[in-house]
Amino acid sequence: MHRVVITGLGMANALGADAATCFARLAAGENGIRPISFWDASQYQARVAGEVRDIPRESGIQSYSGPECRRPVRLMAPTALEAFRDAGLDREPIAPRDFGLALGMSVNYLDMRLMRDYFRLATPGKYTLDMKQLIAEGGHLPRYTFFRRQGETMAAIVSRLLKIGGPTMTNDTACAASSYAVGDAFRLIRRGRVRAMLAGGAAALVSPLSILAFSVIGALSRAEDPAEASRPFDRRRDGFVMGEGAGAVILESLESAEARGARIYGEITGFGASLNAHTLTDPSPGGVAEAEAMRLALCEGATPPEEIDYVAAHGTSTPKNDATETAAIKKVLGGHARRTPISSNKGQIGHTISAAGVSNLVFTLKAMENRVIPPTMHLKETDPECDLDYVPNRSRKGEIRNALVNAFAFGGQNAVLAVRAWRPLKG
Repeated sequence: MHRVVITGLGMANALGADAATCFARLAAGENGIRPISFWDASQYQARVAGEVRDIPRESGIQSYSGPECRRPVRLMAPTALEAFRDAGLDREPIAPRDFGLALGMSVNYLDMRLMRDYFRLATPGKYTLDMKQLIAEGGHLPRYTFFRRQGETMAAIVSRLLKIGGPTMTNDTACAASSYAVGDAFRLIRRGRVRAMLAGGAAALVSPLSILAFSVIGALSRAEDPAEASRPFDRRRDGFVMGEGAGAVILESLESAEARGARIYGEITGFGASLNAHTLTDPSPGGVAEAEAMRLALCEGATPPEEIDYVAAHGTSTPKNDATETAAIKKVLGGHARRTPISSNKGQIGHTISAAGVSNLVFTLKAMENRVIPPTMHLKETDPECDLDYVPNRSRKGEIRNALVNAFAFGGQNAVLAVRAWRPLKG
């Protein structure tokens, strides 16, 4: 078994277009959530979001991810390139066959630009498309009709951009998708299948149809004040705020990283996954399944619960998730839970869905590097069910040696990563 380390980071979200900017603004308590600007949301129940206002437009990327690509692809391509360069792989490339890709994505079947064509070509009275008409009009249909499929396009473009020729996969497990992608990449390197993997995910669901869909099921906050809308673990929380973004990490075997002389941010020591088998949207009763994923991650990394210095919480700001996650942390860490700092970034960037897990991971690695524990913003009123140390409203200095990175998705798909600050073995 190979040790798996992280040598490159990339990120884009409502706080900025690169990992350093995003973490600096996160630690400073800045808020990236604002009134929706992409369209007129005045008639919607949810009117604020974590929009990415500045997608990098570096020459060379656009030929791979131009405007005909869906927005998640246009977020993912420069973020992947940032991680690739941060790891020094542009200067010391790894052979394509030894370099793989694992990405998380979600809701790839919703595309507003294709809705007009779907309805126009629908067979009256049936849930089918008129394929004869589709074939007859093939030359007149927009170029993006078949091209704008999120999952495979994202992987294909990133692979082409970075010359990745190893195993390539996409994962659609909702809010845990990018954590599953990192976990899959971790396992492939650990077994010696490849030297390195780029892993991460992207989402861009600040669109009329997505906001409407999540509002209908009661998942989104109705608060109009951006400073009040997303308030993880607060007694007044009433739902999450939609965010968009992308995150990427370069995972590499320790032997490969040392041979290249690469900077090492940290080590993935374990990965745990579980399924609630409960409902399609709710967390498990009492946090049993979420706790199991955390326990499995600790066991694989042989990390005692009392050595955890920080938990990067999923912390969505929904009434059920935050209370359930608190219960799960208590089950796993026992009495140590009350001594462990816990924080959620979703009060500042919103819920980035299939980028949420990798965003938690990148922020955790930057926290380890800077010895700063990021805050949980907008936490003002204590909830009796959420009674742990959530680092309210202000970051604090502190060393993080071992951390758990949580991602708990709709459908009960739970993924947890155990992360250790880099420390080479002695002797």
